[in-house]
Amino acid sequence: MTYLHLALASLLLATPAAAEARLDHLTQVPSQYVIPRDVVVFVPDQCQVETAHCKVIYMMDGQNLFSPSQYSGADWGVAEVLPKLIAEGKAPPAIIVGIDNVPERTREYMPQRVYDLMPAAYQARIRAFEDGKVPNADNFLKFLVSELKPLIDQTYHTASGPENTSIMGSSMGGHIALYAQGEYPQVFGASASLSMPWLMADPAKDPAAIQADAETVAAGWQAWLKTTQMIPGRNRIYSDQGTVGLDGLFTPYEEKAVAAFRTNGWTEADFRVPIYPGAEHSEKDWRKRVDVPLIFLLNP
Repeated sequence: MTYLHLALASLLLATPAAAEARLDHLTQVPSQYVIPRDVVVFVPDQCQVETAHCKVIYMMDGQNLFSPSQYSGADWGVAEVLPKLIAEGKAPPAIIVGIDNVPERTREYMPQRVYDLMPAAYQARIRAFEDGKVPNADNFLKFLVSELKPLIDQTYHTASGPENTSIMGSSMGGHIALYAQGEYPQVFGASASLSMPWLMADPAKDPAAIQADAETVAAGWQAWLKTTQMIPGRNRIYSDQGTVGLDGLFTPYEEKAVAAFRTNGWTEADFRVPIYPGAEHSEKDWRKRVDVPLIFLLNP
């Protein structure tokens, strides 16, 4: 019996007679590309009927979405916020697929082809940030697109097409969300990145070095952007930041990167970049504004 058949059988047995929103736990989903990891799926009651065709959002760092994070003691509150948005008519019914991170998180979430387009000296700094290893994002995306997504589509009542499929993450999870959309725009119509770092390495300390790094980072992302098949309007991007602590350090990189996207035709209509004054780099602050990217992703 295949993993898919086992998953289907367990889910069918677990489904209550009277549908209510539920969390399905898929344990150690296997892959030929990356190490296995747990996946948790939030299924609103509206998405459990046979006639449903629900949008899907794939979200990074699944451990932090529905349970208090080991980092901040808070979670994203998705299981509370999404049903409220659906009830208020602000978002259509949607399935959330939370993908747990693993010890290789940094390598898996680091945009591989953006790294390839960076100068050698900056590549060395990225590798130092990853304990001397090179990024492994392309294999993670193969797992996501060719293994996990087919499993989700065969198990749940999902709607097809990029207009119904999006991806979301925070911090380095924001890196991989945008990168996944750029590499597979025919799969992910929209992405949302909360507290987007952009820089990919430890930040410089000297103001002149910071500005030089910001130029280097923006040039790398822009060079990658020109190789993608993302199209403004057909594809949509959300990327936000706070202003306190770690988020405050990202500001010079965000300003340069956004300017690079703007020069390539990405306007406010299809590339939203809100700033949240006083917000920090933590689950408790992402929880406060998670409704904004959810509404963005689910309402083309």
